[in-house]
Amino acid sequence: MHMNIPSKTQHLNAFEIEKLCHLLECDKQELLEFETLANQIAEETETTYDAMMKILQKGHNLREAIFIAMIIGRSEGYIQAEADMEEEIKDKLYQAFRGNRNQ
Repeated sequence: MHMNIPSKTQHLNAFEIEKLCHLLECDKQELLEFETLANQIAEETETTYDAMMKILQKGHNLREAIFIAMIIGRSEGYIQAEADMEEEIKDKLYQAFRGNRNQ
């Protein structure tokens, strides 16, 4: 299921981008491509194991793989939080509806 998860990588300030690029030994374009790749892997895989295997198969170095995995983890957390909030809202609406019917 495709979710419109807000990008954080493109909103990094220049200093953060410079430090990440230095750490990952990449340029800004490659850094942004890591987020695109992470989102693509997250959509194509069902389990953490499958996602990690796809990351490793891409041939990235360990630092890049960790960065991509962090982005995937953030995306999965966002999706789970959104689902949890939706269920909570549905439950509250159901309880309010039942409360009104019993009056």
